[in-house]
Amino acid sequence: MKFEWFVASRYLLSRRKQSFISIISIISIAGVGLGVATVILVIAVLDGVEHGLKERFLANEAHVILKLIDNGFYSNYENKIEAIEKVEGVVAASPIVYSQLAVFREGSKQIEDVILIKGIEPELEDKVTSFTKFVNGSYDFQNDDLIKEARFLNDDITITGGIVLGSRLAQRLKVADGDVLRLVVNMTEDTFNPGAFIPLIRNFVVIGFYESELAVYDNQTAFIDLETAQKLYQVDGQINFILIRLEDAELAPEMGEQIIAATEFAILEAPTTTTWLETHAALFQALKLEKIATVIIEALIILVAAFNIASTLIMTVMEKTRDVGMLRTLGASRRQVMGIFMIKGSIIGMLGTLAGTALGLYICWLLSTNVMRPSPWIANACIGILSCSVIGIAYRRIDTVSVVFIIFAIIFSINTFITPLLVLSSTMRTVLIILGVIALLIFWIVVLIKSWQKLSSIWKPTFLALGLLAIGFIFFCYIKPISLEELGLSAIYQMNQLPIKVNWFFVCFINMLSFAICWLATIYPAWQASNLKPIEALQYE
Repeated sequence: MKFEWFVASRYLLSRRKQSFISIISIISIAGVGLGVATVILVIAVLDGVEHGLKERFLANEAHVILKLIDNGFYSNYENKIEAIEKVEGVVAASPIVYSQLAVFREGSKQIEDVILIKGIEPELEDKVTSFTKFVNGSYDFQNDDLIKEARFLNDDITITGGIVLGSRLAQRLKVADGDVLRLVVNMTEDTFNPGAFIPLIRNFVVIGFYESELAVYDNQTAFIDLETAQKLYQVDGQINFILIRLEDAELAPEMGEQIIAATEFAILEAPTTTTWLETHAALFQALKLEKIATVIIEALIILVAAFNIASTLIMTVMEKTRDVGMLRTLGASRRQVMGIFMIKGSIIGMLGTLAGTALGLYICWLLSTNVMRPSPWIANACIGILSCSVIGIAYRRIDTVSVVFIIFAIIFSINTFITPLLVLSSTMRTVLIILGVIALLIFWIVVLIKSWQKLSSIWKPTFLALGLLAIGFIFFCYIKPISLEELGLSAIYQMNQLPIKVNWFFVCFINMLSFAICWLATIYPAWQASNLKPIEALQYE
């Protein structure tokens, strides 16, 4: 082992009366680790939200929508679709009639909601938006058994066909499979009562529910047969939208002009295209700004931890002034002395970075893994056993500082045991329990450092390994995927569970950035130590 590494390791794991330095080293490692773990976790959440939204948007929406600038209807759409599908990079195209209609249930005397209606051909729609994947029930809009049953039971009304409702829309309207829903297609003036209007109503049977986890569809969209929609609007053989799926969704803006050129619309028809990126540009821009702001804030957290490393090294220099003087007297060069303290700071930064990376990735895995967790009481028992073990090690060396931490740990330990009995959301319960675990960790670290010498060389790694396994098991019991639906945020984030997506490039980047910041923080204290003059360092010895 090189001279600098040997002395640096001795200073890092000081054994005699400098246990205070060791505690500060541990706190410095923890500071860096928590900063790295936090930034990895937060960016994984933001990347997961962005990735989850993109997946859902691309599964439920067309990459490109072809329409007239006034959203009007146009004919000869079969030839246009054939031409579009010949464009390189286009996978499929589907015609739809898109409109907005008022709706109310059978037996109701007033309009209950205004919903978006998509008239589709299920086979073609499925090639563009994976329609059938999200339908719970049937999508046979004309021949489903529920339609036949409704026509048999309701011989006094005309059943136009079947309708697939967004799942949340169905809950809001309080309808189930087989219920009759009435759409207000048009309003005509009453010739016998000027100023009054008579609604033109069509009856549809609910045959299925659309569950995409996207609020814009589940809350306000319904699907009917394309031919039926054309008849409702008296536009036989016409549509107003063509949905297009591409091989590469990111190329949607560039493909718009090619698609318009291939369809050969008349100039006066003024065709235009809208892409999924344009539709959700504001959302993705906001997510991008959030990630940038988060990286800056988390980098500042790591910077604060780096200043902690610098203060640790400065205190070490002050504590080891005599040692530095003796080393210089015995022939150690300024470069070697500087290397000792830079190595110590770099080790702290490296250990903190690696520990933070492991912790961050482990929590990401826990938040994204839907598996059955053991009973919380098993984790509580684990906490109790580990706490007793630590106290047992330190029972002869408990001083005032340890008593304070014991009280602190007991308070949160009680909180940990009581929390599972409280009527709280799972997220709030998890947060409170994690606070208890963190409090115990602080207690364990302090007591272990103060009593480390009482353990034999065999028991030290054994106890550390068992302790880490126990802590990992406790986190496994309590940290679970977060339900956005339970928190009332599913409609905002368009998903039911908080998504996690680890960006491995960013993990490597934050590791290098963290280590670089920590290494830079060692330069001044190390330079200060190297400039100590042997005579001045030893003059009071």
